[in-house]
Amino acid sequence: MNLSQIKTDIYALYDECLENILPFHRKLDLFIVPEYLVERVLNATGIDIRNHWVCIDNFGILHTLEQHGNPLSEARRGQIAVEKEDFVKFLDVFLEPDEIQLSGTTKRTNLPLIQFIKIMGDKKFVIKDPSAKRR
Repeated sequence: MNLSQIKTDIYALYDECLENILPFHRKLDLFIVPEYLVERVLNATGIDIRNHWVCIDNFGILHTLEQHGNPLSEARRGQIAVEKEDFVKFLDVFLEPDEIQLSGTTKRTNLPLIQFIKIMGDKKFVIKDPSAKRR
């Protein structure tokens, strides 16, 4: 896993999301979930994510920016708007979370949501990811 290249690829996809006005779909398959994290998730949630790929796509970036990228609306919720650098920080949140827990299910597919939480500096980062496998 070359983290430097992964970060470069994520930044390039982010920029493409902001620059490309035509519909497109691009997904980056970053790496397979490491075994130590598979065990942590299994112990915390009962969900087996063995052999799952860590991915990011333009739909995820656009959704995050639309829902959590406006500084004014985020401030009203007591939050800080997501910025470009945060899309790379998600790697630290995901790979070395302070906490892993279940956080309900997805609205459309009813899949369990795994929540990864990490405090970095004075910010609390939360990533929610659906998973299809249960133990």
